[in-house]
Amino acid sequence: MPYKLSELAHLLKATWSGQDVEINGVNALAYAQEGEISFVESPRFLEEAKASKASALIVSPALKEKLVNRNLLVVPNPRVALAKIAWLFYREPRPEPGISPLAFVAEGAEIHESASVLPFVYVGKGARIEAGVILYPGVFVGEEVFIGRESIIYPNAVLYPRTRIGQRVIIHAGAVIGADGFGFAFDGEKHLKIPHFGHVEIEDEVEIGANTAVDRATFGVTLIKKGAKLDNLIQVAHNVEIGQASVLAAQVGLTGSVRIGNYVMIGGQAGINNQVGDQALIAAKAGVAKPVPPKTAVAGAPAIEIGKWRRCVAAYERLPEILKEIRELSRRLAVLEEALNGRKDPQS
Repeated sequence: MPYKLSELAHLLKATWSGQDVEINGVNALAYAQEGEISFVESPRFLEEAKASKASALIVSPALKEKLVNRNLLVVPNPRVALAKIAWLFYREPRPEPGISPLAFVAEGAEIHESASVLPFVYVGKGARIEAGVILYPGVFVGEEVFIGRESIIYPNAVLYPRTRIGQRVIIHAGAVIGADGFGFAFDGEKHLKIPHFGHVEIEDEVEIGANTAVDRATFGVTLIKKGAKLDNLIQVAHNVEIGQASVLAAQVGLTGSVRIGNYVMIGGQAGINNQVGDQALIAAKAGVAKPVPPKTAVAGAPAIEIGKWRRCVAAYERLPEILKEIRELSRRLAVLEEALNGRKDPQS
């Protein structure tokens, strides 16, 4: 369905300028064609924006005057506007409701009539699947698993017994939710496995990336709170708690019982072995061994305050030059000492 530029402005409570063109899609600046809208995040994209074939551009007020003779949708945050507009044009094929005859559903499982259960899905005893859920081929749903309304579980994901999934959750292919945590006790000869009695709970509107693993709790719950977003290939250990709307990039590793606050951002390949406060920022490849206070940015391994880390990096880059200077100073000092020693009175 196409939208006039004025209609998009009304939906976003934004302003617009230029011609009230019809928009039937969204695209990147380099790929956009007539009838599509694109976005300009920063001044470094201005030249590309001027050359773009897009019929309209989403811009911030600061860039409006730099794009004359273009049809503009003016918003405080172009990226947020893009996210909202994109869903108006995005269409993903949806499987028909019903249970495939090639799926296995155990006795006692409850599946809403509007859910879609595709071939080669396994649904265990006592599982409950609510309205609008989609289970793609190869999904394993263990005993007593609960999956809330309109959640989507992509191919070959595994939900261990007693896992609880909220509403509108997306779990991508190959993710494993609820496996044993890495818990062992060494008796001097061998590592004794500790059984895990807990479970995993994922609240509403969480997204779990492909091949991410979320281990169940030893006792109690491993909890991922509402709106959190986890990228691919993340390890979440037993009894971890991830706060509301926190975002974790690929290959992050969280050790057992770590608490991540609300609205935290963690860069790729960071390792977290302590508590992280609300709205903290953890840079990529950081190694967090000490608690991170709320609203603090850290980087490095071991992680330190990001301003200090930048100064350390700047100094590190100058180490060869500094070493050369030290050697020169040492040489000059030796010459000076030799000269001073030569002036001393032998009788003194």
